[in-house]
Amino acid sequence: MENLLTQENLNDIKELIENKIADIPGEFLLLGGLGTLLLSSYLLKKGNKQAAAAIGSLAVPIVGIGLTKYKDLLKSDLESFKQYVQPAES
Repeated sequence: MENLLTQENLNDIKELIENKIADIPGEFLLLGGLGTLLLSSYLLKKGNKQAAAAIGSLAVPIVGIGLTKYKDLLKSDLESFKQYVQPAES
């Protein structure tokens, strides 16, 4: 039986995920991560430990992706601000 997870497949999966979340703002991803943590804690309190663990394990990657996108947004805003503030050279 052939191994389905090859380096080429992983690169294709990475590109697919990046294309799917490219239009989602970083703020929404951060809120989604917070929502998964809240849902996980609610499920844990209700006694559904397996569901809480599964949903809670999704929170860290979602927050990580959201922080990366938000950091990129802040970096681009800072660059445009620097260009705006710098005096024009004559």
